[in-house]
Amino acid sequence: MRRWQIVKCLGLICVIFLLFQFFLWFQFPSKGDKDPPTYNVKRLVKKVLRVWDDLEDTVFVIEPEILYKILEQENYSDNEGRCAVFCHLTRKAISFGVFGHKVAIPLVLSKFRQSGFAAVDAKEDNPDSHLKNPGSSPQQIITHMFLQDMEQPELTVHVVVFYPLSGFLWTSQIQMPTSDLSFGATAGAYDIFETRSITIDGLSISVPKSIRNFLHMKQDSHFLECNNERAKMFYTQYPKDNTEEAQRFQRKARQLLVKGKEVLDKLGVRFWLSSGTCLGWFRQCDIISYSKDVDFGIWIKDHKPEIIDAMERAGLPLKHVFGKVSDSYELSFKAGEVKLDLFFFYEEGDTMWNGGTDASSGEKLKYVFPKFDLCWTLLLDIRVRVPCPTQPYIEANYGKQWDVPVKSWDWKTSAFNVRPNGVWPKSEWKEVIQVY
Repeated sequence: MRRWQIVKCLGLICVIFLLFQFFLWFQFPSKGDKDPPTYNVKRLVKKVLRVWDDLEDTVFVIEPEILYKILEQENYSDNEGRCAVFCHLTRKAISFGVFGHKVAIPLVLSKFRQSGFAAVDAKEDNPDSHLKNPGSSPQQIITHMFLQDMEQPELTVHVVVFYPLSGFLWTSQIQMPTSDLSFGATAGAYDIFETRSITIDGLSISVPKSIRNFLHMKQDSHFLECNNERAKMFYTQYPKDNTEEAQRFQRKARQLLVKGKEVLDKLGVRFWLSSGTCLGWFRQCDIISYSKDVDFGIWIKDHKPEIIDAMERAGLPLKHVFGKVSDSYELSFKAGEVKLDLFFFYEEGDTMWNGGTDASSGEKLKYVFPKFDLCWTLLLDIRVRVPCPTQPYIEANYGKQWDVPVKSWDWKTSAFNVRPNGVWPKSEWKEVIQVY
């Protein structure tokens, strides 16, 4: 019994020793475990809001770190007098947003300079001028403002200007962004959103009405403007087909693009411009007049069984179904003389691929692409997605001479990335080859 008591005592001493070691580690972490430095921006934010109040325009907080912290707060009121949000920023810059069509930006800059801030702006070509006046010299607009309070020179206020463009809000890329800035690494495209007022850390501020939705949009906001200079050079070498037949096809193709987009958007199915439709956007900022169809790509993980019924209810009858959801799936819908092809993409290692099926022989083909993300863009004033980066996607399909028009195209042999992929067993033809 005495020996057992000694063992228990030693065990208790060991536990106490380990707890003490943990306490010391927690209270005095090693140099390698130090938290990153934080910055108190409350006084700076208060000063910015005071200047902005005189301008009678809404400025709203869009700094992701701040917005995430606001979401974590169960109660926006500062009941305990704590500075829970604005006193612990890990970046040296805090981002605000303004709506460019509602604020006189030169007046804003002047007002901040009068209030003791150093204020500079960044300008960019207005993409709207390319749409309304193609070929003319684009108008320059202020797209970003950078404010620095001389009392806290280590901190920067970054004001991002949101401009309306073809039914969404556009923000520009900063030519030389730094790691402290949360916005400007790329141009951005956002759904139109509203703001609301809240009180946090004793400050009355405005934020996007749905913070979660705004943060989600930011993650998916990358915008690529079509290269108008490249399009101009292409049409200089290969003049645009302005025949009545070509113009009629392009009108119908645009209508089909809009209708297909509406159906898929309502279903929440992401799609991008693929094949010849993507080439037309990339090469000439237009629809290729001799392509005779509109091509969308969809990740198979985003497939929804309701797509066929929804398309038919929208007046787009099903033309064919090839493959099955697990392999080489493809849908085609008809709108008069023009068809809408939906190609479903599968992930395989470091590549993506979509399938093709020869209805006469059951032969299966595979079109292989390097992995890609999606970016927003405009085609014929319609906001759509494209593969990003786009050029490797184009070169995989059309080779290095994608800039040379090819009017005679064989879908089974012309593509640079086509590979044989076996043959459908005849016992499955009724399922995998459906032509209407």
